[in-house]
Amino acid sequence: MLMSKSTLAVILLSSLLAPTLSGCQKTETPQAQPTTTAQPAQSSTAPVAAPAGIPASAPATLPAPGKVIASAQYSADPDLRCDLLEVKRVSGGALLIRWRLVNTVGAQQTGLAATQPKSISYDFGWGDIYYIDPAENKKYGFLTDSEGNRILDIFWGSLAAGQQRVNWAKFPAPPPSSNKISVNVPKFPPFEDVPVS
Repeated sequence: MLMSKSTLAVILLSSLLAPTLSGCQKTETPQAQPTTTAQPAQSSTAPVAAPAGIPASAPATLPAPGKVIASAQYSADPDLRCDLLEVKRVSGGALLIRWRLVNTVGAQQTGLAATQPKSISYDFGWGDIYYIDPAENKKYGFLTDSEGNRILDIFWGSLAAGQQRVNWAKFPAPPPSSNKISVNVPKFPPFEDVPVS
């Protein structure tokens, strides 16, 4: 059977283009699944209750990034960080100091090298919470109310990986002439020359 030149050309052309055309078919590319980050677990440790009229801080109300005055690492474990957030004079002749504890260990790993996320235990003594006014060379402890209750909300216990806790305490304010203090958060290096707003 003899083929015409045009039929032979069509067969030859289709055999050459077939592999190329089969590669041009549209294929679905898988869409990237949105990733979610684990929210820090809430601790079962109850914070010290604030007296009536004193606002309590909540872990959900964190300051915006960039509002950290200074940071330091925990002396027993460098994966625990303390961020000093606020030092300001408030009504009643008091000084409010706020700080945040952060377990900087990431989320649980998967695969062959998977390990349990590291929680970090934090504890302290009440006498280790104070500030020093270098101008007066005087140490100030936290305030208590008329019934002897501490005017503060400070976390102690175990922080899970990625968990954060905001803490606060009220102290007697230094004299108006003192505009810088040294803040001592237990088991962290002191925060020196902190401006008082």
